[in-house]
Amino acid sequence: MLSPTDAFESVPSRTLNRRRLLACLAALPFLAATAPAAAASRGLQRLQPRPSAPKLRLTALDGKIYDLGAQQGRVVVVNFWSVYCGACKAEMPALDALARQHPEVAVWGVAAGDSPETVAAFAETVAVGFPLLPDPQMHAASAWSVPVLPVTDVIDPQGRIALRMIGEAHWDQPPLRDQVLALIAG
Repeated sequence: MLSPTDAFESVPSRTLNRRRLLACLAALPFLAATAPAAAASRGLQRLQPRPSAPKLRLTALDGKIYDLGAQQGRVVVVNFWSVYCGACKAEMPALDALARQHPEVAVWGVAAGDSPETVAAFAETVAVGFPLLPDPQMHAASAWSVPVLPVTDVIDPQGRIALRMIGEAHWDQPPLRDQVLALIAG
C-alpha cells in the first residue's frame, strides 16, 4: 500500500531525485576543494590574453540550436545558471534588460544541470527574452570550467573570452554594460 507521500511521487521521479542526490553528493569533495578559490576570485575578471571560447552547441526549449561557432563577429554573453540557484535567478532581470536594450549583443542562459522539463517549468514563471539552454549533464559547464554558479563569460567578436564574472551582477548598468558594449567597437 502506498503512503500519502508516495502517492504524489512516481517511481521515475524518485529515481531521478536519488540520482540527482547521488550526483550532488559525489560533487561535494570537488566543490569543497574549489569553493575557496572560486570565492576568492569572485567578481569581474578581464582575461589577458583572451583564450578562445570552448565550443558551445545547445538546443533551446523551442528546439532551435544555438551554436557559438556561428556567432563570429558578434558579442555573446554566456550565463551559466541553475533553476536552484537564487543568485542566478536574481540576476536574470539584468541580463534580460541587457538583451532587450542592446539586441546587437546575444545573451544565452545555459542551465547547468537542469533538465529541459525543469527549465521549461521555470520559463513559465519568468519572462526573459533570451534563450534558456538546458545543459542537463553539465557538459558545457564542464568544458567552460565553471567553478560555481552563476558564472558569466563575455565572448568578443573574434570568439575569445574577454570577460568573466563569477557571481551575480548588474549587466544592464555601468560599468559592466559599458564594458560589454565596448567589445562591439573592438
